[in-house]
Formats: sequence, structure tokens, C-alpha cells
Amino acid sequence: MDAAAAARDGQTALALRLAKHLAPPPATAGGADDDDASARGCGNGNVAFSPVSVHAALALVAAGARGATLAQLLAFLGAPSAEVLADFSRRVADRVLADRSDAGGPRVLFGGGIWVDASRGGLADAFRDVAADVQKSEARTVSFAKEPEAAVKMINEWVKKATANLIGSIISVDDINGDVDLVLANAVYFKGAWQSPFITYETWTGAFHRLDGVVTKPMFMTGFKDLNVACMDGFKVVKLPYEPGAAPASQQRKRRRGRGAASKSKATPSAPEVDEGTRYSMFVFLPDAPGCLSTMVDMVTASPAFLYGVLAEMKTRRVKIKLPQFEISFSWSDLKRDLSRLGLSLPFSREAADLRGICEVVDDDAAASARRPTFLSKVAHMAVVKVNEAGTDAAAVTAALYGGGRPPDTVEFTADHPFTFFIMEELSGVIVFAGHVLDPTK
Repeated sequence: MDAAAAARDGQTALALRLAKHLAPPPATAGGADDDDASARGCGNGNVAFSPVSVHAALALVAAGARGATLAQLLAFLGAPSAEVLADFSRRVADRVLADRSDAGGPRVLFGGGIWVDASRGGLADAFRDVAADVQKSEARTVSFAKEPEAAVKMINEWVKKATANLIGSIISVDDINGDVDLVLANAVYFKGAWQSPFITYETWTGAFHRLDGVVTKPMFMTGFKDLNVACMDGFKVVKLPYEPGAAPASQQRKRRRGRGAASKSKATPSAPEVDEGTRYSMFVFLPDAPGCLSTMVDMVTASPAFLYGVLAEMKTRRVKIKLPQFEISFSWSDLKRDLSRLGLSLPFSREAADLRGICEVVDDDAAASARRPTFLSKVAHMAVVKVNEAGTDAAAVTAALYGGGRPPDTVEFTADHPFTFFIMEELSGVIVFAGHVLDPTK
């Protein structure tokens, strides 16, 4: 496996680990052990998050990490080296998260913000360059100690603008204390139209069976469509494609000129030599029985190879689909705890974190500098996903503080019980949003 493919698989693996971590445990199906479910950020509530946003935030931290802290971040993100991780992050920002709305594709917004306390003396030049070049992050100097309200207002106004007003804030004054020297944030906004929209007058109320046995009445989008679908042992998966985003005209000309050479040396899906545009789709994973969500999630999230294998099994068939409209607003108030549970601990350790590459050293006294370490005190994440007949509206922010007869061969896809979804850019294999819908009326 080449380095670019390894970095892509690392991002996919992180997405799958987080999806499994946020899935309701089996006991929730019987209404028990809700405390454990709450500790994992779920329960009977819906979950949505952006793996690409979390990955980008941690990749930016890695750019300023050293020693064992950098090694742990690279292992956690599945990247062979800091250089490979930076190159992968650049490709994601430049191509996967490029706005294609002018070409009829999804509207995508991505960018970062860095706010550093004036007392730290500013960002190190090398870190600033990586932040600007790789993740389109702008740096600003604030005073967290003297003017916390102004700093918080600046950060939240940036978040609101970056997510097209879907997310109004990510931090509060309560998050700012004497330990906070630095806030890193990135935002991802996605709005895509279905390639085959649902017909509004074929949407009506139906029964949805929650894990705890309660029946709710959401609005279901319905129809017969030719869709890619796979029927596996224990679950089905269907692909709902969005209108594709074309590459810029200059890139299309390069692609045509390079077709002959491409036959001799094919680029990997995760690192195309030419901007091929984007191809986004939502993949909906539906267990065969209402109480089998956790079993299905365990299977699907076992490894990137298993997920890719399932998607490779998909074939175009006539599908009778019934999918609820849903709108999820999910706040992951302290991602730090969950990342620590999953094995990422050093960046959060006051004693052991080595993030000396982020800020300039303003004190020549090495002992004094050592008394004020840079570490991550908090990581917050918020995501909003809206799905209706026309398509999907979604945003995420991650912040780190420092009737009739059935036609032949038709597949019934009736999502009237909890399911999992991934929004993926297929040319790269990058999972941009993911979540679990446990009650579409919430």
C-alpha cells in the first residue's frame, strides 16, 4: 500500500472507530444501561459528526507536535509520517472539500481558524505556514486572560460565518481559563442536492420503531428508484448520490490530455494527479431487525477493508425506498475524553504533551518556558445534518482548546427503525459526515 492510500485508510479507520464509539450499546435496545450510553455520547438520541473535521483538527495539532506526542498522533491517525499526513490534508482541503456549487455540484465550505494568546508571542513560522497552506487556517492574536468575552465572540462569529449560519457557537466564556493559550478550529459545511430527488407529494407520516420500543411518527420520503444497493447478512446498504461537482475547466483539459498517460500509470483513488471533480453520496446502512443496530455497526466498522468490501458488492437494482426525513444537531462538548478512551492521551497531558512546534518561544529562560507547557485542554465538536426530499444540508465544527404490486427483482428498503449513514466523497474515499439515526422526530 502506498503512503497516500495508507493516509486515506487512516482517516477511514478513525471515522469507523468514532462511529462505533458513538453507537448505542446493545443493552440500550432493552432500555437498560442508559448511563453507559450517555457516557459514550448516545442513548436514544441521534448522533452526527464529521470525521474529516476531527481528522483535520488533529492533523493540525500534529504539525506542531514533537517526539512521543507526534508519534502517538501519527499512529492514531494512521499516517506513516508527518509529511504524508500534511500532504493528505492538503489534498482533502484542495480537492475533496472544494466548493463545486458553480458547476452544479455540492456547496462545500472548509476553513480553519487559529486564535493565540498575545502572551505566547504568536505562532511559530513553520506551524503558521502549514496551517495556512494545508488547512486554509488564518491566525489571529487575542487575549484570553484579559478579554475572554471578546475572544469568544470572535471565535463564535467565525464559526457562524464558516458554516453558513447552521452552527451559531462552539465555545463559551466558561471554556476559557488561565490554562488556555490557543484555540484551533476548523469548519466543514456541505449542501448537496440528490441526483434523483424525492417527490414531495409522495412523503407522508409513518411509524418508526425506536430501540426502546417506542413508536414515533416521522415524515417518510418514498419512491421507486434505480439505486446501488447491497443485501448483506444482517443488513442492507443503499447509495443515494448527490449531483456531482465538475472539475474546473482547466483541470478537465489536463485530464483529457493525460488520458493516455493515465492508462500506464494510474493514480490512487486517494491521491489523483488531476482534479477529477467530486462525487458525493450518502450510504444508508439498515439492519434487518430494529434491535440489531449495534451488531451491524460492529460489523461495518470492523476495518476499512470490510467497509470497502461491502461497498464493492453494491449493484444497481430497482429499490422501493422509504426513508425518514431527519435533522440532527449533535454537540460533542468534550471530545477529549472520548479520544483519550480510544488511545490518544499525550496531547492532553500537562506533564507529557510536546507541542512546542506551535508557538514561538518568547522567553530565553528554558526553565521558565518549561513551566508553561502547551497542551490540549479541551476538544469540542458540533455537527448539524438535515435530510429532506431535495438533498442534505450539513455542517460541522471541531475546536481544540488549548401501494400496488411490486415490480420484479425489487429490493425493499424500509428505514422504519434505527440506521447508520455515511456521507462519502467516493473518488477519494473520504468520509465527510457520519451518524446514527435513532429517532428522526428528535
